Amino acid sequence: MEWGTLAVAALGAVFGVGATVVADVFRSRREQNQQWTDTKRAVYVRFLMSLAQAHSRMVVVAFREQPDAVRRQAVHDAFHNDPQQSDAKSVLRELAISAPDHIYRAAQPVYDQLRLARDLLAEQPVGVESAEYQQVIRPFFTSLEALQQLMRDDLKPTTSRRAGRT
Repeated sequence: MEWGTLAVAALGAVFGVGATVVADVFRSRREQNQQWTDTKRAVYVRFLMSLAQAHSRMVVVAFREQPDAVRRQAVHDAFHNDPQQSDAKSVLRELAISAPDHIYRAAQPVYDQLRLARDLLAEQPVGVESAEYQQVIRPFFTSLEALQQLMRDDLKPTTSRRAGRT
């Protein structure tokens, strides 16, 4: 057997092993990125759902005819006691760990605005159409929409984000 043939065979083997290693590294990165995206998506959905459900629970109890002390306690309970064990504050903490900083910074004021709505609903009987309630709840829903768009943009594949900027 000639040395040239042996060298070419060895070089081919090294090239084949190298290509396999590189492909495995890229596949592993892609899988890690997908797992991270799936994790973020789950937390994003949980946070948005926890805000919407807390708002719904508060509105249901706030607009019932009941004494002030009972309403106050019921609204606070509706805000804090999520039957699915995912109250907004807990999921906000998950968001702080798993979301990019700009999304967490956008989420915090949305949560704070929901707390303002909670405080208004707890302190005084207001109607859905009242100016006081609308003044508090409109910014909440506007910020919630903006946050949802930020989250949606964050979950887009990197190539889609680049294509949208051109």
